[in-house]
Amino acid sequence: MSSFLQRLGDFLSGPVPTPAGPASAAPPSPTPDRPTGMTADDPRLPKQSRPQVERLLALVGEIEGRAARDPLLASALTEVRQMRDVHLPQLVASYADIPPAHRADIFRKTGRSASYVLNEGVEKMIARAEALSRSLAQEDIDSFADNLKFIETRYGGRDPLG
Repeated sequence: MSSFLQRLGDFLSGPVPTPAGPASAAPPSPTPDRPTGMTADDPRLPKQSRPQVERLLALVGEIEGRAARDPLLASALTEVRQMRDVHLPQLVASYADIPPAHRADIFRKTGRSASYVLNEGVEKMIARAEALSRSLAQEDIDSFADNLKFIETRYGGRDPLG
């Protein structure tokens, strides 16, 4: 049964295809630790966006690590891989496609700079990844609490003769 679940998890969490788009939408070359997607040092990113992108990528890696141990986490894995491999690169590409001379148009329309709006988008993805991480951690916390209750019931506080 577990081999079936493993295969199902592997199938559901397979690579997410990246849609074709403009040349600037192409993510950096694949690496062994990040098959597709972004890096925090992508030259299209403004410097103030790099810490947020680094945080998002770290959260994705953390969730991927948990999902590797539990094939039932395939939906969370698929979602964070889409963030990293599709949504984040598309957001950065759409920012980079705006000619610098016209980024002021964003400020005139929104009252915020294009880089600020970019950061808001990345922060929303971070918030979702953090919510997924908390949800996954809560399952681990609940399991630990259940095990502690069992140990207390089984071995704690009872008089074995009594």
